[in-house]
Amino acid sequence: MEMSDLIKVLWVEDDPEVTNTYPLEAENYDLELVSVGCWDEARVELEENFNQWSAIILDAKCRYHRDSDDNVIVFLREALDDISTICEKKGRVIPWYVLTGGDKTDVSDSINDKRLKWDKEWTDKEKKKYYSKDTDREILYSRIKSHCQMSYRLQVIEMYHETYEQLIRLNNDVCEDIFTILETMHFSKSHPDFAPRIFYNPMRKALEYVFRALGEVGIIPDVFFSKGIVNLNQCFMFLIGRDAEKLGYRYGNVGDRVVPKHIHDMMSLIINLGNSNSHSTNQSHITELSEIEIQRYEKQIKSSGVNSRFLIFSMALQFCEIVQWMNIYIGEHPDKVANLAKCVKIEISSDAAGIQPNELIGIVEIDNKLFHVGNKFGVHPGFVTKHGLLGKKVQILKYDINTDEKVRELYPYFASIIQPLEE
Repeated sequence: MEMSDLIKVLWVEDDPEVTNTYPLEAENYDLELVSVGCWDEARVELEENFNQWSAIILDAKCRYHRDSDDNVIVFLREALDDISTICEKKGRVIPWYVLTGGDKTDVSDSINDKRLKWDKEWTDKEKKKYYSKDTDREILYSRIKSHCQMSYRLQVIEMYHETYEQLIRLNNDVCEDIFTILETMHFSKSHPDFAPRIFYNPMRKALEYVFRALGEVGIIPDVFFSKGIVNLNQCFMFLIGRDAEKLGYRYGNVGDRVVPKHIHDMMSLIINLGNSNSHSTNQSHITELSEIEIQRYEKQIKSSGVNSRFLIFSMALQFCEIVQWMNIYIGEHPDKVANLAKCVKIEISSDAAGIQPNELIGIVEIDNKLFHVGNKFGVHPGFVTKHGLLGKKVQILKYDINTDEKVRELYPYFASIIQPLEE
């Protein structure tokens, strides 16, 4: 391998005996160790040539200044503070490691926990924070190579560290999906074969885990999770303050809601773009899409020259916002008994088609150039335009099965007679 293809590692080491031999070992792991004799020189390299370095190795017994005595405590304290400051200023994390033959107590006590972001596995396994020159060199080289290959993920985790912790607690697969999208958004080369379409269903499944978290503290009652399956639509209706008519529950008094309008809209986008048969209990990680969904995505995502990546990127960010908002809400409402007391049992009769009376009254809206009332009734665009009904409250007096196969899955019924209602 050419030297230009090697992973460049800034190595703070002043012992000529090892600076002449260790680089030859490291080349076997595709690493180029470039040694500097004191921290002053290393700091200059980082500040002036930051982008060429992929990792840093520190010998704890190296010198802070070229002419100073070696002092583990002073050297590591100053070096680690400088690394943190420079990385924050430059907007990128460079993983660092301590490789030493020095006093183990002084070394361990002087190493902070920031390295756990990339090297926690080593500490958990070996119960130490440093690597020994005598026994751990090849292990270190191997780990540096591995960490550098996943450095894109490290950068994104640093950017979204609060959300990362929340997503990990939510579900590992959910976290992996969201961070794959974010990683591609920030570093397009990290996933050259990234296909946005396959992430719409995992996003829908991810939302179910948010609802499960709300269920654990009684914000959503247990009846919404029969046999471990999340009733996604009914959870959504409950949270946005509408009657979850199929299960017979409402949140609080009429007009009350758990989520604000912007969270409502974000959740609606995720639900509507995913496959309605895609659930978090499915064994396959990615669910196949129906033909009508593929057509919807093709038209919706590619129309007007929109890059499909932009939509899935925005959805990942919106999902992070949903998780952040829900995490705060759960923290403010930890009492399960009090939360369940807000779940009001309702009794609503239904007609032969299963349409609830409250569904026959709603606001005329437009999504993807389709006029509709609620999530079941399509409305003729000419009628809406002629009477200026967009955004108006109406009552559906008559409806039929939607005969337009292209939109039947979206809105199974067509409102043939509607009348405006006084506000």
